[in-house]
Amino acid sequence: MKGISYIAASCMVLAVLLLSACSNTRHLPRGERLFRGSKVFITDDEAGKKERDILKEDLTGLVRPRPNSKFLGMRLKLRAYTFAGDTKRKRGIRAWMRHKWGEAPVHTGEVSLDNNSELMKNYLENRGYFHSEVSAVYDSGNKKKTTALFFVATGRQYTINNVILVPDSSQVWYDIDTGFHNTMLHKGQPYNLDVIKAERVRIDRLLKEAGYYYFRPDYMLVVADSSIGDHKVNMYVRLKHREIPQEAYRRYTIRDIYINASHRLRDGDAATDEKEEAQLVNGYNIIDTRNRFKPSVLTRAMAFSKGDIYSLERQNTSLSRLVNIGTFRFVRNRFEEVGDSMLDVYYYLTPQAAKSFRFEAGAHTQNDNRAGTKGSISWRHRNAFRGAEELMFRINGGFEAQYSGPVRQPTIYNFGGEANLSFPRFVVPFVNIEPPGRFVPRSVIKLRYNYEASARLINISSYNASIGYTWREDEKKEHQLFPFNFTYVRTDTIGSPEASGVLYGNLVFNGIIIGPTYEYTYNSQAGYARKHTFYFNGRVDLSGNILGLANKADYEKNPQLLFGSTFAQYVKLQPDFRYYLRLSRTAMIASRVQAGIGMPYGNSGSLPNIKQFWAGGNSDLRGFPSRLVGPGTFNEYDSATSRRYVQALGDVKLEMNVELRQNLYKFINLGVFAEAGNIWLARPDANFPGGAFSSNFYKELAADVGLGLRFDFSILVLRFDMGMPVRKPWLPDGDRWTLDEIRLADPAWKKKNLIFNIGIGYPF
Repeated sequence: MKGISYIAASCMVLAVLLLSACSNTRHLPRGERLFRGSKVFITDDEAGKKERDILKEDLTGLVRPRPNSKFLGMRLKLRAYTFAGDTKRKRGIRAWMRHKWGEAPVHTGEVSLDNNSELMKNYLENRGYFHSEVSAVYDSGNKKKTTALFFVATGRQYTINNVILVPDSSQVWYDIDTGFHNTMLHKGQPYNLDVIKAERVRIDRLLKEAGYYYFRPDYMLVVADSSIGDHKVNMYVRLKHREIPQEAYRRYTIRDIYINASHRLRDGDAATDEKEEAQLVNGYNIIDTRNRFKPSVLTRAMAFSKGDIYSLERQNTSLSRLVNIGTFRFVRNRFEEVGDSMLDVYYYLTPQAAKSFRFEAGAHTQNDNRAGTKGSISWRHRNAFRGAEELMFRINGGFEAQYSGPVRQPTIYNFGGEANLSFPRFVVPFVNIEPPGRFVPRSVIKLRYNYEASARLINISSYNASIGYTWREDEKKEHQLFPFNFTYVRTDTIGSPEASGVLYGNLVFNGIIIGPTYEYTYNSQAGYARKHTFYFNGRVDLSGNILGLANKADYEKNPQLLFGSTFAQYVKLQPDFRYYLRLSRTAMIASRVQAGIGMPYGNSGSLPNIKQFWAGGNSDLRGFPSRLVGPGTFNEYDSATSRRYVQALGDVKLEMNVELRQNLYKFINLGVFAEAGNIWLARPDANFPGGAFSSNFYKELAADVGLGLRFDFSILVLRFDMGMPVRKPWLPDGDRWTLDEIRLADPAWKKKNLIFNIGIGYPF
C-alpha cells in the first residue's frame, strides 16, 4: 500500500504542478528575492574560445548555494513547496509535497558575492591564471527574482617552461628518474593543479610497482617558480626528505604467502594459528580446515610468488581474481613486515554458502489486453567439485492470455529447464591458458530445453547444447565465444488457422541450427560517473556455414539434411550502441541505436523463427503492440480477413530510441521518450506483402512518443510507460505521420492508440 500511495502522490504532484500557475515568489519574505542562479562573463580574450566556454561552465558550477532545481524550465520542487503551503502536519500529501519532495526557496540573502568571487579566483589560480580579477553584482531588473552576475578577467594563463626533477643520492630518486620520461608535466602545457596532483599519484604508482610498499604521494613536492617572467613557470619535482620515514626508502620483497580459505569474520587476524595450520602447496601456505577447495583454485588466483618484488598491481590482481571466483563472501588481505625489507602476505577468504535455492515469480502485461505470469525455481552449487565450479539447475514456466479485445489471440503457455556448469578457468584440450588480467575467465557448458504452446494452434520445442568461454579484458571490455552451439527445433501444428482466426506467420521452423557465436561488450559506465558514457554490444551468429558450403546446399534446388533434419544456413550480425549524456546530478539523456541483419543463404530461405527480430513492446517501440510492428509496411491485421498473426518477425531490424530521465524525488524518476524503427524480411513473402527490405526502408519507419514513471528501489526498478504512435508505416506514403490525428479527449482514439507498458528495469 505504501508503494501505491507513492504512485498516487507522484501522479497527483505531476498533474497539479504542470497545470497550476501559482507563483514561486508569492510567499517570499518582505524585501527578499528569489535567487535564480548566476551568470559568468569573461571580459577579456586572453583565453581561447573553447577554454572560455569551459571556464564559464566550471565557474558557474562553483556558485553556492545552488538555485532551486529546474525540470523542463520549471522549478517543480519549489512550486510543490509553495503550493502545499505552510502546514504543521507530518503526514498527508501536503506534508509530503512540502517537506519531502518540495524545495524551500533559495533567497538572494543566502548568496555571498565575496565568498563566491574568492572561490572563483582560487579555481582560476589552480588553472594557471595567477592574476585574474573577479567582480560581482546582482541583477536588479526584477523586484522578486535576482541573478548573480560575475565578471571575470582571466589574464594570461601561465604555461610550463621546464620540468626539473631535483636530483639526490637516494635509490628512490633513481627509480623515479628511470620512469620520469612518462611524466604528465610537459613543456608548453598550461599550469594545472589537478595535473600536478595526478603526477604525484603517477610517481607513487611507479614506486609501488618497484617495491616501495610504504611510499605515499604526499612524500613528493612540486614547486612552481613563476619568477622567470613571460607568464611561464619552471616546475621543480623533489622528494620531501624531512617527512619521509625510513621504511618508505626500502624496496620490499614477498617472503611467505598465507591463504586462509576458512576465515570467519569473528576470528580476526590470527597469524600464529594460520602458520600452525598451514599446508605448503607449490610455495603457498594454504589454510583450509574443512577441505572445501582444491589448492589449485586458490594458487591460480595469486599474482604474487615467494621472492617477488612487492607490486600494487599484483596485489590488486590477486584480490580481484579471488573476488571474481564467486565463492567467497568477503575477501581482504594484509601485509606484515618481517626481517629486513621482507613482507608476509595474508589473504582472508570467507566462503559464502555453497548451495542456494531460489524461487522467483512475477506478472506482466502486454499492450493489447494480454496479461500473464511467470515463475522459476533454481538450485545453485558454487563449489560443485571443490574447484569453485558453479552448477545450476533451473525450471521455469508461465502463461499469457488475452482477457479482452475485439480479436482474441490464443493463450500461450511456456515451460523450460536448463542446466549450466561453469569452470573458473579456460578449459581447452591439450592447451594451458593462464590469462594475465585481474578477471577470472569461465568455461561454460549449457543444456536447455524450452516448450511453447499456443492453445489450439502450434507447439514449439527447442533443445540446445552450448560449450564456450566468457572473459574480460578489463572493467570495460567483455568477450563471449561459444565455438559449439547445437539447437534442434521442432514445431507441431495442432490446429487449423482458419478455425482459430490466428495465422502462423513465419513461426514454423523444423530443423537444426549449428554454428559458433561471438559477442563483444564495451561499457564505459564502469568506474566513476562521467558526463559522457558509451555502451556497445556486437554479436556475430553463424550457422551451417561449413556444412552448407561443403554440400553446395540450396534450399530450393539442392536442400541438405543433417541427422535426417534440415539445417539452417545464415550469417547474423547484431550491433547495439548506446550513449548517455549526464545533464546534471538528477537528469540524463539516454539514447540507443540497435540494428540487426540476418542473411539466410544456401540451405535457408529465411532465418529460423527463434533467430529472427521483432519490434514493439515495453523495452522496444513502446507505442505499439508487442512484437506486432512490421515487417515493412505490412499491417498486423490481414487486409482480407479479421484474422491476426501471433507475432511478426523479420530478418532485418533498425531501431532508434532517445529518452530524457529526470529524478523527481528520491526513488521516483520521470522518463520522456521518442522512438523509431521497424523490421523487414530478407526476401519477399506472399504472407507479408510490403515486408521485404528495400532502398526505401527509411520511409517505412514506425515512430512513437510517450512518458512514464520509474520507481527505483535499488534492488528493483519498476517502470510504467505510456506510449502512442505518431507514424504508422502501413498507411499510404504521405499519410504516415499521424500527429494531426491525436485526440486525447476521444475515448475511442485512446483505446486504439494509447499503449500502457509495465516493465522491470530501464529499457536500455
